[in-house]
Amino acid sequence: MRIKHLLFVAYLMVATGVSAQECVMPVSIQLDEEFTNIPTAASTILYQSLNRMLTENGLTSEGITTPFILTAHCDVLDKSNIPGPPIQTVYNLGITFYMADTYNKKKFGTAYVTLDGVGTGEVKSYINAFRRISSNQTEIKDLIKRGKANMMKYYDTQYPNIIKEAKRLESLQQYEEALSQVLSIPLCSKGGDAASRYGLQLYSKYLNRLNLYLLNQAKALWAAGQDQETAYQVCAMLAQIDPDAACYAEATKLMKEIKAQVRSDIDLEMRQKYNDEIQLERERIAAARAVGVAFGNGQKPTTTNIAWLR
Repeated sequence: MRIKHLLFVAYLMVATGVSAQECVMPVSIQLDEEFTNIPTAASTILYQSLNRMLTENGLTSEGITTPFILTAHCDVLDKSNIPGPPIQTVYNLGITFYMADTYNKKKFGTAYVTLDGVGTGEVKSYINAFRRISSNQTEIKDLIKRGKANMMKYYDTQYPNIIKEAKRLESLQQYEEALSQVLSIPLCSKGGDAASRYGLQLYSKYLNRLNLYLLNQAKALWAAGQDQETAYQVCAMLAQIDPDAACYAEATKLMKEIKAQVRSDIDLEMRQKYNDEIQLERERIAAARAVGVAFGNGQKPTTTNIAWLR
């Protein structure tokens, strides 16, 4: 089976959470300092807790393009001190969680919980409170359930427009961004099959461009020094070129020329390197999805005004 198809099969497994009965949808976690109302030093722990809320309820915060966010606002309900040493600060916090569509400024709902945090200082108290956030709390599970239902409605109706935008980006050869757009469509939605097929087409074009870059790099390296050591370096680069790539025939031709010039049988070593590449790719998430996720992560941090939520 060729690399491209192996990668896409892997994508399908990852995108469905391995189980075909699961439906993984992307949600962005957004923590605006003015909105969350928490010490900056505690924001990482809150982010981790929100991320856990998503993953344990069948969602993902990977960097695929999405209009949907999960955020939180924190209020101090009570504060007291426990005599030391050391003196312990006790905070009783009221935390409101929000899920929303930032494109249409539509709030899906809220969940409110109260938590106590105890620590040697303000920040430690906040951190210890955030660590107690549980994705199994009824209020949180109900919020995410409502959010997932609204997101599914969005993708079921808007997938043609998402694919249309991806095709516009494709025409500009912005393949990474196009993949990020089209792979945001869940496989379990009405547009899932169409998005999967088109995602593979986009990845093929991305792959061709990437492989052509590898070939040109290999040519430049070989032109700079045609000796035994350089031959192995160049062939290692050529071995990464996918058999389905448009430039594969040219890469094979260059490989033969190098082999003839250095008079060394490097086929076995190159074949092993090629097989190693396949094995490595099998163990990674699907390349098509990875490209889209990498693009999404590269766009962070994204700042969106979320004051309208309150």
